Amino acid sequence: MSKRNAPNRPISPKNTAKTTPETRQSDDLEGWRALLWLLFFANSLVIWHGCLDESLAPRFFFTAAALLGGLLFLKKDLLKNGDLRLHGFDLLFLVWLGINWASVAWAFNWSEAVFYTQKVFLSFLVYWLFRQALQRDENMVRRTLAMATPVLTLVVCGVLLIQLARAIGEVGLQNDALYDYMKGLYGNKGLTANFLFILLIFNALLHREFRWRWMFWLGGVLLFSLILLLQTRTVYISVVAAGLFYFIGRAVVESGFRPFFLKKLLPIGVLGIVILASLLAWKGSGTSLGERLNPATYFKSASANERRFVWYKTDVLNRDHPILGVGNGSWKIFFPTKNIEGAYRLQEKGIIFTRAHNDYLEIRAEMGWVGAIFFVGLFLVAGFSIFWGLKNLEDEKTRPNGSAGRERHDLLVLGAGMIGYCIIQFFDFPRERMEQQVMLAIFFGWTAFLTRDFWKKLPGIGAQKIFPVAWLAAIFGLIFSLAIGWGRISGEIHNYKVLEAQMNNDNSRMAAEALAAENPFYQLSDVVLPMAWYAGIGYFQKGENAKAIEQFARAYQQNPFSFQVINNYAAALSKAGNYREAISFFEKTLEINPRYDEGKFNLSYTYFQLGDYQKALEFAEKVDTIVGAKTPDELEKNAILKKRKAEFIQKAAAKLQK
Repeated sequence: MSKRNAPNRPISPKNTAKTTPETRQSDDLEGWRALLWLLFFANSLVIWHGCLDESLAPRFFFTAAALLGGLLFLKKDLLKNGDLRLHGFDLLFLVWLGINWASVAWAFNWSEAVFYTQKVFLSFLVYWLFRQALQRDENMVRRTLAMATPVLTLVVCGVLLIQLARAIGEVGLQNDALYDYMKGLYGNKGLTANFLFILLIFNALLHREFRWRWMFWLGGVLLFSLILLLQTRTVYISVVAAGLFYFIGRAVVESGFRPFFLKKLLPIGVLGIVILASLLAWKGSGTSLGERLNPATYFKSASANERRFVWYKTDVLNRDHPILGVGNGSWKIFFPTKNIEGAYRLQEKGIIFTRAHNDYLEIRAEMGWVGAIFFVGLFLVAGFSIFWGLKNLEDEKTRPNGSAGRERHDLLVLGAGMIGYCIIQFFDFPRERMEQQVMLAIFFGWTAFLTRDFWKKLPGIGAQKIFPVAWLAAIFGLIFSLAIGWGRISGEIHNYKVLEAQMNNDNSRMAAEALAAENPFYQLSDVVLPMAWYAGIGYFQKGENAKAIEQFARAYQQNPFSFQVINNYAAALSKAGNYREAISFFEKTLEINPRYDEGKFNLSYTYFQLGDYQKALEFAEKVDTIVGAKTPDELEKNAILKKRKAEFIQKAAAKLQK
């Protein structure tokens, strides 16, 4: 039978669907879209219930996983279509990453140092891949983020409105109370307001691509309203500064916009400032929101006093380590070395500051002037490239299809966003939060892409030949980041159980969970207390003093500047009869916190055991009560202290008389 007359036969499936260049290109673009959704949208909402901080380590882990998948799936596309030349901003970012890696060598605690260093590594990869995505297909990126931005805005605002409604119903709009109600998504109300500002910038950046105009207006109203109600002064200033930069900048570079700005926007802005000033003068105090809106009340606030104190002590610390700092992630360990005398909440309530509330100052403390210069340099260089781009886009002919107007808008919005972000960094700690680092990396990546003509004029390094090695190094770095993230998630889950056991006086479980929590990537809790310290407390309360001393000694090695750690180590030594050694540790406790009443009682008791009743009496008389106590807890604590103090003084005096 001839082939022509052969009966029809089933066709093999592999012959029915041919892989064409167009199909491969579509698959690659789908991979880029998926990566953008993961990094921009999903990463901002990841929460792992059971962790001590439900979003910090989980988002670090998720970001590493998303980047690992992206690099594996998009490798061929990057080799074929990627811009593998490392230009000036890439190299500056890599130098900043290198400084972070180097600082691990002199950091006090390795687990904290690698965690903060790998955040910068993940940020660089987000920046670089986002720039590649724009290079691959800018319209695809814009359309993807134009879908993700309003959805993310509505989800975040919806969750926050529910939390805010609950807060208003139970405690009203009191600023201090809002901290307990608004920490579900981003850690606390200040960090939440920071993220809302970033979302506001993305809404402004992409509003032309939104499918429906009402989504932009609804998102804008919700974001502005929540920023106002969250009462974070830093974000108020950031919004105003960003708005001024955008509208004034647009009036300067766009002659067509200038009349509208001068005749309408400027008078409206002046009138708004006058009305706001009048309202503040009329009712700038007496209510939480009114006081927060009035900048004149800020310097009278407790938070302002605490920030000034922390900044001053950090500056004193920086004088001892001016060039290279104390190492990444080590500020919170070294901060008490200059003692905490004068900080009410730190001394009286045991509040622990783990961030300097000023990223510039903290980076200077951890990586010295070298690190601070390169960190600030990232923003200065990005800002300079924006000004260069705006200047060179004045001629519409420099961009095809009239896209110069859109690029001017984009550069102005990105510049406004970075100005606001820089202000936030001066009063807060977005450097700690993974979702905010991802958003900043996207800002940098978009700016580098829009100013690509500027970077082409400057020297760069061709990375085509070393791409396979760099790709493998990045894969290894991401796997390492996954190990770090999982180690911290596991540690925080056990740490959460430690605190539950402590509240329930379950000392055996407390010690066991503390030891289970500790791993190479998690040694210190969110308040800089070693897991070994919690284990020591558990053993001490159980009466197993030898085991307690062993754990307290390890805790002291991990954080020798925590007055709680030193005090408990000394108490266990005193209980074992090592009075002289215990006294030297108690004295270190009081050097760090001169008002620590427990340390004074313990020192007095130890001298009493040694038979030095005069010294025992002297330290008992130095025990301080809370000055200006107002709350029931403070009044109760003062009453207990006074009673203990009187009883011990009477006992010591009686011994002295004999």
